[in-house]
Formats: sequence, structure tokens, C-alpha cells
Amino acid sequence: MCRVRLEMCRHISLLVFACILAFTDVVIASCFTNKYENGSHERVICSNLTNLNIAISYGGPLVDDMMIFQSRIDNIPDRSFLRYSKSLISLNMRDCGIREISDHAFAGLTYMKKLGLSYNNITSVKDQWFVSLISLEQLDLSYNHIVSIESTVFEKLRGLKRLDVRRNRLTCLEPAQLAPMAGIERFRFSGNPFTFRCRGTLTLWLQDLGINCKTEQRGEENWLDSILWLCAADDGKVADSEVLMKECVILNLFNQLRTGLTTAESFPLSIPQECIYARNELTRCITTDRRRGREVITNGHVVRKLLRQLTESKSII
Repeated sequence: MCRVRLEMCRHISLLVFACILAFTDVVIASCFTNKYENGSHERVICSNLTNLNIAISYGGPLVDDMMIFQSRIDNIPDRSFLRYSKSLISLNMRDCGIREISDHAFAGLTYMKKLGLSYNNITSVKDQWFVSLISLEQLDLSYNHIVSIESTVFEKLRGLKRLDVRRNRLTCLEPAQLAPMAGIERFRFSGNPFTFRCRGTLTLWLQDLGINCKTEQRGEENWLDSILWLCAADDGKVADSEVLMKECVILNLFNQLRTGLTTAESFPLSIPQECIYARNELTRCITTDRRRGREVITNGHVVRKLLRQLTESKSII
């Protein structure tokens, strides 16, 4: 009986110890290293950290690649990675809960080419972060809460080739702000609440330079970019006005819908009579301003009424 009780106590003690480890900073089991690209340098991979120093001190003297994910690291202090200033090429801190980054957090990392900070809680981006990152070619800031990027940030990133700011809260990024990155090849920005004027101007600039901004963009935004590009390219005054850009987009959609309705009249389609009647009513709504009793083509009042009718009448679509 005593032996059974002793065994039970031993098992309970082990269980308690395991629980304590799970809720403390003893995360050595969550970090490991391997050779980086079959070379002599190391890659450090860590998860479930609450202390950044654990990852930094885990590797040997030469770490080329560091990956930290699914952790709870609120801030990155000054000179955090100075130990690897002569070797670190890639740093990826994904889903770490980062809110604050000190001005000199990446000081000394003159050889680093890739920096990933996606899926964090960053709200603003400062140019001081990138003073030392003179070799940086890829920057991933996607899936944060970024509302502002200092205007001089991209002057520090003249060698950048890939930039990802998807799914943030940016309302605009001006071409003049991005222009210092003369070698940019891919720019991903979907999922930001850009104004029509900003998005049109930006799309026109990217198209003119042949920069890839379409890769993995969501389909519903591709058609909008196409219309915005046409609106911005057609008239410089339109491109500079948010109101005129919105009107241009609405009128393009209006004309596309009118063309679709006109084309549908030319084919003997087998459709229910109620749909034919609804289409005819819609056509009359498009072509007639009932307040003045005259035909119009681009009347804003009629377009708004058309859009309301499209929303309310499911059978028309």
C-alpha cells in the first residue's frame, strides 16, 4: 500500500513539475538550432517565448538566420541583436505580440537582408529602425495595426526589393514617399483602407514602373485597381481629387452595367419573364432622370438610384 502511494505521489510531482515548466520561461525545449543552408553558420528557431534574450543567447557565435514565432514579446529593446551583427542575414519574428520597437533595436545589423515582423501589434513605423539595415532587401510588415509610416523611412531602404504592408490600417502611401526605393520589384498592399485618390495614384505609379503589385492580391481588389488605373491615367486633375476619383469609378461601373444590359437585349436568352421586366425597369431607370424628364448618360443622381436598386433587387443580379 505504501509503495502504491509512493508511486502516486511521484506521478503527481512529475505532473506538477511539467505544469510549472509550461508556465515559466524555461523554454529550452522550444528552441533548437540547425545548419543554415548547409554552411557552417546556424539557424535558431524558437517559439513560446516571453523573454527575447533566451533566443538571442541560444545560438552559437555565428547565427545567420533567426526565427521566433508564436511568442509573447511586447517590445524589442535597443541593440537586441548586436551579438550577431557580423553574421545575421535573416530575422523573422512572426506572431510575437510585438507592440514597441526601440529606435536602435536593429543597430549593427549591416548584413541583414530579410526582416519579417508580420502578425504583430505594431501601430507605427519609424525611420530610425532602419539606419543600420543598409543591406535590407525584403521587409514584411503585414498583418499588423500600422496607421503611420514616417515619410523618411524609405530613404533608409534604398536597396529594398520586396515590401509587404498588407492588412494594416494605412490610408495612403504616396509615390514620392516610395520613390527612393529605386530597385523595388514587388509591393504588396492589399487590405489597407486606402483612399481612392491614393490608391489610383499609387497604382498608376506602380504600373508605369512595371512593379509587381498584383501577386496574391484579392480578386475583388484587382478589378478596382484596373478602374483606378484608368481613371488616374486619363486625367491628372482626376487623379489628384478624391471626389473625382470616386465619381470616375462609379461612372465606369455604370457604363459597364449599361453595356451589359444592352448586350443582354441582343441575345434570345431563356430567362423568366419577371427578370425581363425587372431588367427593362432598370434600363429605364438608367436612361431617364424622372425629375427633369430627359435622357442622361452620366447623371450622379441616377447612378446612385441605380446602385440602390441593385442592392435591393436580388433578382436583377
